[in-house]
Amino acid sequence: MKHFRLFSLFFLLFLSSSLFAQVSYNTFVASIMNQVNQDTVFKYERQLCGDTSCLIGGSSYTILSRNYNSTHNPKAAQYIYEKFQSFGLTTWYQNITSTNINVLARKTGTKYPNQYVIICGHYDDMPLGTTAPGADDNASGTVCVMEAARLLRNINLPYTIIFAAWDEEEKGLYGSKAYADTAFAHGDSIIAVLNFDMIAYDGNNDGQLDVNTNAASTPLANNYAQIVSLYQPTLIPQVTTSLNGGSDHQSFQQRGYQAILAIEDNSDFTPYYHTTNDLYSTLNKPYFIKMVKAGIAALVTIAGDFQITMQHTPIETGPSTSSRIATAIIKSSYKIATGTNQPRLYYSVNNGAFNYLTPSYSNLDTVKFTIPGQSTGTTIKYYIAAQDSAGTLISTLPSGGTGVNPPGTTPPATQFIYQVANITIVTIGNGTSTESYPIDRYYNYMRWQAIYTRSEIGTTGNISKIKFYQANAMSGVTNGPISIYMKMVSDETLATGNWDVVGHTTVFTGTINNLDSPGWLEITLSNPFSFNMSLNQNLLISIDRGYQAFLTSYPLYNYTTLTTYKSRRNRNDTEIPTSLTQSYYRANLQLEISASTGLINPVSGIPSEYNLKQNYPNPFNPVTKLQYEVPKTSYVTIKVYDILGREVATLVNANMEAGYYMYDFDASALSSGVYIYKMTAGTFEKTMRMMVVK
Repeated sequence: MKHFRLFSLFFLLFLSSSLFAQVSYNTFVASIMNQVNQDTVFKYERQLCGDTSCLIGGSSYTILSRNYNSTHNPKAAQYIYEKFQSFGLTTWYQNITSTNINVLARKTGTKYPNQYVIICGHYDDMPLGTTAPGADDNASGTVCVMEAARLLRNINLPYTIIFAAWDEEEKGLYGSKAYADTAFAHGDSIIAVLNFDMIAYDGNNDGQLDVNTNAASTPLANNYAQIVSLYQPTLIPQVTTSLNGGSDHQSFQQRGYQAILAIEDNSDFTPYYHTTNDLYSTLNKPYFIKMVKAGIAALVTIAGDFQITMQHTPIETGPSTSSRIATAIIKSSYKIATGTNQPRLYYSVNNGAFNYLTPSYSNLDTVKFTIPGQSTGTTIKYYIAAQDSAGTLISTLPSGGTGVNPPGTTPPATQFIYQVANITIVTIGNGTSTESYPIDRYYNYMRWQAIYTRSEIGTTGNISKIKFYQANAMSGVTNGPISIYMKMVSDETLATGNWDVVGHTTVFTGTINNLDSPGWLEITLSNPFSFNMSLNQNLLISIDRGYQAFLTSYPLYNYTTLTTYKSRRNRNDTEIPTSLTQSYYRANLQLEISASTGLINPVSGIPSEYNLKQNYPNPFNPVTKLQYEVPKTSYVTIKVYDILGREVATLVNANMEAGYYMYDFDASALSSGVYIYKMTAGTFEKTMRMMVVK
């Protein structure tokens, strides 16, 4: 059934642009996962795909095909049934038609027997004909279900687990649809469906897999991706949408259940799909075992409710040298430890050793930590840790840390980071007159430009945020896209004429939504702009609203009336008549500027070599941090490319002195997906991957 197109990637592990949440590591889950037996997995796989014979009904049999129209397919169903039954599970057939037979087994939950977690895969295959081995599609997913059933047969968990092997997926998701429809009609409580389809091919050995979801199932997809990363860190999950044609998870999604599909990377897809060459010998065996282990870890985590979830808004870089408060909301169905094993925050100053803090405030599931104030130029890394009272469940944020009694003694690979940075807030204009610019649309198409002079700005640095003073509240969004551009110009006034488009840097593309209260409307630039006083030039800011319908009402912005500083143009790039502009003006403006050119040197000393590090957090939405090292004064560029190799942003393009640097990259203007960032300095080149979430 699975017809593939270009995926939409949005590795969404976090609840919003500033709210982070994650699942936790559990030694019990790891112990079950590590009992996966590759000999057993490979035996089941070989028997299902006809690579070797098996026992069915006490007699030797070779399953040559599992096509729904083949006489061998009912034998495959019997083979799976007898395996489930041999594990001591309650086992049954769901007979839908004479050729459509689902095979199911149940392990009843100890706490929530009427709430179900389903682990599933389809056992039928393609192509038509006498031989259809279907080793990858989909003996592999079915084997994952069988191995899960074998391992969990004697394990008691809170939720009931349904082990399901669907039939006639290739014909049109018929088997899973029949079950999902029946479950919906009965009002069954299905809390999660984990569907495995084609999990044994990785041609380039990069460990990537896709986790397909829809909007409603995103929380489950996020959890699954995190569990994969936590328990099988060499696998790289990519949460995806737009799987055209689908697999059995979609039968449950259509009935409103949370359901996801784990499948091999669509960009590294088996070339033997739906052919007689989809053989056991073509599988990537180590990848297959990792995928089975990851699936079982997720099943045990969810059915056992083995999770500590932490939510936290990361501390932002800023000029304050005072103490900072880090707040975390920690939730679990297991009791969180108190006393000496209570939650901790670990922090490091300028890459020094980690110190820990206990909560300065605690109330129910909310804790607060007070990080001591630091001097300007200091970099602080930190992470938060919590464990259950039994000391078997450990969670760190960012995820990946370990250690219990006390929690989090081994840090995660990446930590949150902020700096006490020398940031200047420049305010230009104090006018109180109002007009519906610069974020409105006017006369079908609105383009606005204004110059802010070098003397008004007064400092060299990286412009990371701009703010316009909004005089009134307006509910809702601005009804369409907005693009903001900047460039350095020698002119101090803006001449009339056509829209100035030469040499612009796109600093923001997106939608402005936060118009519901008056005050400074803050826009974080996706591509911070370096303003250099030594160039003896001024700043031209341009806003392009695009050709859209009129807004029914406008937010009003304060402005200072100054002749020759305005520009409003229509969609034909011609000057709007003065009678329609009301006045020549420019908006009151604030600029947030770091004291450097946007690149902050967080560590003392000189590095010994060039280096570009993995961004963190990763995945991210929308801001991440890139660290790089320069051993001597060099011209450095760091650029971001999409997966097709098209340049989407230039982050660094400057002569940099020797030192350790960090760049805050805001990807608000980018769509969800995988991106490449590349550093070049002399003969040094290094490329890394990052994932944007939306």
